[in-house]
Amino acid sequence: GGATDDISTVTFLDTPGHAAFKKMRQSGSSATDVIVLVVAADDGISPQTIEIIEMFKSIARSQPQSISLVVAVSKIDKPGIDVDEAIMRIENQLLEHEILTENVLAGGGDEGEFGACQLFPVSGVTGEGLDDLVEGLALQSEIMDLRADEDAKGQGIVIDARMEKGLGVVADCVIRWGNVSKGDFVVSGTNGGRVKFLNDVSNKPLKKARPSQPVRIVGFKTLPKAGDPIVCAGSEEEAKELIRLRESEIFNEERAAFEQKELELQVMGTPAKNNMMMQKKREHFGFNDNGEGGEGEEGTKKESIRIPVVIKADSHGALDAVRDALVTIGIESKLDIVIDPVGMSTGVITTSDVVMARESDSAIFVFGKVGIADKETKTLADDAAVPIRNHDIIYRLLDDAKDFFGKYLPVEYVEKVHGKANVQAVFDVTDKKTKKSVSVAGLRVSEGHLFKKKSIPSMGSEKGAESMPCFYRVSRKGEIITAEYMESSPSGKKLTASSLRKVKEDVDSVRRGDECGLGLMGFNDLQEGDVVECYSIEETRPAI
Repeated sequence: GGATDDISTVTFLDTPGHAAFKKMRQSGSSATDVIVLVVAADDGISPQTIEIIEMFKSIARSQPQSISLVVAVSKIDKPGIDVDEAIMRIENQLLEHEILTENVLAGGGDEGEFGACQLFPVSGVTGEGLDDLVEGLALQSEIMDLRADEDAKGQGIVIDARMEKGLGVVADCVIRWGNVSKGDFVVSGTNGGRVKFLNDVSNKPLKKARPSQPVRIVGFKTLPKAGDPIVCAGSEEEAKELIRLRESEIFNEERAAFEQKELELQVMGTPAKNNMMMQKKREHFGFNDNGEGGEGEEGTKKESIRIPVVIKADSHGALDAVRDALVTIGIESKLDIVIDPVGMSTGVITTSDVVMARESDSAIFVFGKVGIADKETKTLADDAAVPIRNHDIIYRLLDDAKDFFGKYLPVEYVEKVHGKANVQAVFDVTDKKTKKSVSVAGLRVSEGHLFKKKSIPSMGSEKGAESMPCFYRVSRKGEIITAEYMESSPSGKKLTASSLRKVKEDVDSVRRGDECGLGLMGFNDLQEGDVVECYSIEETRPAI
């Protein structure tokens, strides 16, 4: 929040707490005077809490007096919560990270490097403590002497930006200094335009935006980046000059970085050059091999499993967050996999997105309110069987992605035993088809199930299930006697059930405790006391 000379205005920037939105939180911090650290009374501090604390400490050390911290202990309305105990526990946790509250310093002592911060118990459900929180923020702004000149040219921060159908680029901004009016020329980074529409967060039109006010600006020609400053220019010519200067700065920065790399490579020699260039490229895209090639004794390199993805989102900040989160799945995996964003953009799904996904054999992962451009695009996606995975909650998108990425992993075959049965009697019967005598065993199932065929859930079948073949082996006095039979079998096939009957009826399965009759295809050497085991060979893939 911020304050003007005459009127205090408190603006809350609520950033997502998921780890994927770290960059968005960092962007929000550049538009913040006071960080409200929300800590749940039941959970205490989390990794994201520590991340915010470290960010606050970094800003406070580099720019003293530019930012302050207030702690809000939430969920105090939750049944079973002892508010005093929760506050004391959280204050002790904060102490471990050099954050002291006013309550802790009430008994005396040194304020430490960052001074004392206010703490407010609040409830988002009942509203308890929220008025005290707002009053505390207003008091903090007075202590920090937060003021702004409303008559100056507007300056602010881009919080996020997106493409909206019928409007074009929509930028969510917070004004930090001066004012912005409809018709003003605005510049952010190398992006510029003229304010066509100026709305508040409720989408109500504004004539003029004041300091500390969150606004939506329509008029940028291209998408500005979240966290970039926004400034007003006096004319179109001035706006173009500001963009030119910024482009020149970026060019000089990139050239300096390139020249530094060239100098490093000149010193290192040709073999090291190639290794360094490859490593830098992999690091840039989040590949996690630390320069190790996975080389064996013969010098062969094990290739990483590349998983292509196309990413769509409704805003720039969300797009970056989803990209980073998906790439991190590969980085944190125990497997040697690389998540490769082959395409990413904001706005509706277009035919070019579908073609990119089709040609790269990838899915389109969509986050937020993103639709499909037209019927032609929808038809193309359906005909090409391109999966479009829509989500508006980040952890659901990531869970879905991990499941979907399994299709790219190598198949492993594992044996699964379904059941065992004891042979109680053996009967010779005549096969109705071949007219030959065959052995049928009378069994009692001692473990699990015996199957003639097993139904498993189908991946894409309209019937919803498909049959999986089941096999048998026979043990006698602890030794498998069917191994030699399978080796000598002309077809080389495993033993399968030719018949499975229960009370004179053909069945697909029998369970533990049941008695049944079993015939094995081409095997007539069953004896009383043998143990019959039913198993299957199933495809599995390693977990991401």
